[in-house]
Amino acid sequence: TDLTAASLIFTFVSVFVLCEYVIYYPVILRCSWPHIETVNSHLPLRALFLSDTHLLGAIKGHWLDKLRREWQMERAFQTSLWLLNPEIVFILGDVFDEGKWSSSQDWEDDVRRFKRIFRHPSDTELVVLIGNHDIGFHNEMTKQKLERFEKVFNVTSARILTIKGVNFLLVNSVALHGDHCPICQRVEKELHKLSHALNCSIQSEQHYDQCKNTESFASTAPVLLQHYPLYRVSDAMCTGIDAAPLDERYQLFQERYDVISKNASKKLLWWFKPRLILSGHTHHGCEVLHENLYPEISIPSFSWRNRNNPSFILGTFSRSDIRLSKCFLPEERTVLALYCSSCLIIALITLSHIKMFRRSLHLPNSLLVKHKTL
Repeated sequence: TDLTAASLIFTFVSVFVLCEYVIYYPVILRCSWPHIETVNSHLPLRALFLSDTHLLGAIKGHWLDKLRREWQMERAFQTSLWLLNPEIVFILGDVFDEGKWSSSQDWEDDVRRFKRIFRHPSDTELVVLIGNHDIGFHNEMTKQKLERFEKVFNVTSARILTIKGVNFLLVNSVALHGDHCPICQRVEKELHKLSHALNCSIQSEQHYDQCKNTESFASTAPVLLQHYPLYRVSDAMCTGIDAAPLDERYQLFQERYDVISKNASKKLLWWFKPRLILSGHTHHGCEVLHENLYPEISIPSFSWRNRNNPSFILGTFSRSDIRLSKCFLPEERTVLALYCSSCLIIALITLSHIKMFRRSLHLPNSLLVKHKTL
């Protein structure tokens, strides 16, 4: 009996370790960095992109939901860092679920949990973009919410980050409302300034009068990163196992809520002519080609709370080339199936041993009854 109990405990612990630790390794080991040829001894940049982590807050977040989903993201992220060793990680907004509502104390608690879950070595850079759940939708966005996010994550609403000759344009897409609000005006003014400086760098016209005193960047078109996707009518053209469900795919998107406006999209494409756009927000995967020139990829949510099969993007970048691959994480229903089947097997084994134990007790009693009869 003691041996049986020990075996059952060992089995349960083994299943727990498999589902909560081990399963992430074989799944993420299937992923690899896309290959780019090295040019002039310039090594390409390896960047990891994820989105919509939605760390639950104090208002709507149930403790069990927090524990389960945050543990999943922590193990997925830490395992990915250890196995893939990216040089830089971008999180494309909606880091928090209740940033738009949270008090100062709740905000500090959310930030503390974020730093624990997404801790990273010093040689890996982490860049976080602004999402609508971090500072609120446009009508909820305030200077105080924006500044506390910018302070914690050392970001601004519009900037170009250049690494290994690759330009990343980081945009606060919540501020692209186009209604001339003070924050929107400031962001649009800064984007126009960056566009001018980047065009001067690409066209090598710094010696002309109109390019004097402008900031200098690598002479390549940027990779545009933002939370909201560029304008599209719906997800009807999206395909793949991580696309929106069929009952959602044909729902029309609302400008400035599901996607940025048509006018804001045209401005970004016209000003920057990006060679790639990466976005989040919808929680589903999608690939779109804007104006038959500019590819956009919407990255699905990284959390089990938003989808059964979370994923992230691995990107290898050089000044002249981009290669991407998608990496899927363990599916939540697979883990639940492992737990359910293991519990069923353990229960059946336990019942069978209980029956055997009862039979072993019944046998001596039967013999004793027969002896008395004789």
